[in-house]
Amino acid sequence: MKESVCFIQKFHKKGYGTGKSPSSSKPLHVIGGVIGDELVVEIKTKQRAFIKQITHLSPYRTTPKCSHAPSCGGCSWQQVDYLFQLEQKQQRVHELFASFIKEELSLKPILSCDRIWQYRNKMEFSFSQDRSGQQFLGLILAGSRGRVFNLQECWLVSVWFSSVVAQIRLWWKQSGLSAYRLDNTGSLRTLIVRQSLNTSDKLVMLTVSGRPEYALNKQQMEQFIQAVLCTASEPEKISIFLRIQQAVKGQPTQFFEMHLHGPDHMLERLNIDGTTLTFKISPTSFFQPNPRQAEKLFSAALQAVQGPKKHILDLYAGTATLSIVFAKIADKITAIELNPYAVFDAKVNKELNHIENLEIICGDVGQKLQELTNHPSFNPPDLVIVDPPRTGLDDKAIKVLLELRSQEILYISCNPVTQANDVQLLMQKGYQLILLQPVDQFPHTIHMETIALLRLF
Repeated sequence: MKESVCFIQKFHKKGYGTGKSPSSSKPLHVIGGVIGDELVVEIKTKQRAFIKQITHLSPYRTTPKCSHAPSCGGCSWQQVDYLFQLEQKQQRVHELFASFIKEELSLKPILSCDRIWQYRNKMEFSFSQDRSGQQFLGLILAGSRGRVFNLQECWLVSVWFSSVVAQIRLWWKQSGLSAYRLDNTGSLRTLIVRQSLNTSDKLVMLTVSGRPEYALNKQQMEQFIQAVLCTASEPEKISIFLRIQQAVKGQPTQFFEMHLHGPDHMLERLNIDGTTLTFKISPTSFFQPNPRQAEKLFSAALQAVQGPKKHILDLYAGTATLSIVFAKIADKITAIELNPYAVFDAKVNKELNHIENLEIICGDVGQKLQELTNHPSFNPPDLVIVDPPRTGLDDKAIKVLLELRSQEILYISCNPVTQANDVQLLMQKGYQLILLQPVDQFPHTIHMETIALLRLF
């Protein structure tokens, strides 16, 4: 391996330290590097390197809590002082939206996380085996191409998660099963573990191959259940599922769930501006992974919008979390979601929280909006809420928003890069960016949430 000295000057988009090296014409991306570090590194590829020795410590460097840091791909910034993490995220938002920033735009200081350890309510762990048959259950190594390491601890979640991983690893060794491989052989794919931070509910789901010759038998499933149950003081409260993932070349991947033990869902509670809301979480439902910071996120979103509103549209609504949060400032709120399973949970959440002014519609957003707007009794929205995936809004979604011409758009995003691109498109059609509020939803990672409020002028 080639060695070189390297001075870290900035952060890469994946959180690696980026710096110059006399032995390379291109900048090096150093896993675990911090701005201000002077390092001796081993160059693994043309631009990726690992720390061999720290010759000068950055003033922003701190000691990680986790023994796996910084080699674990789960969090890239444990070695970075938390206040400096916040500065970097605030700066990132400012840079991305710099061309939009005018006197009338309010760029708020990032909302910090009060609890920067054990804040997540969900993790997904991977099964893997090397050619010699050695078994690995854990997360992906940083800078690797999907290489899994055996996780012993994780400070982003409660200790219970590590206990489950340890017990399932023991079960695996005794089961005779193999990890799933890309050639569509093997059984075990992933292990999802969830724990409510505001109730005592827990959920574990094992995903396996859908090929019959790799199916688990009854004894293996029973032993899996017992391995999970022995980790908890209240085993009756643990929901356990088996998910079968059927992948056939040339056909859409299909999923089938088997409920093995306990309740068929878990509950999470959020306190938003003094109101306690309860949400049902099914095994595959999306829910904010940091519930306590989600309370800040949703409260800030409510404060950004000046109510009351006559009609709010929540597009691509998922399980209608935002609809339920905003229902109290609207005469009527309409949520549209394509996924029927998410819609089912949304309707349960509506009942759980006694929301009377929410209509939940299952179907394609574009099609359903056309049906709504063509109806004589349609009341145009004065606010549209969107919270898209990391890829941002697609062309169809942008077209829908521009056709609606609502007075305000509230755009919540987990990827400020795609959000900035979408905001620029909306601004070219008459909208003005009024407010930006970064929220540190994911301490020790480069990720965050950003609230953007746009107003039509």
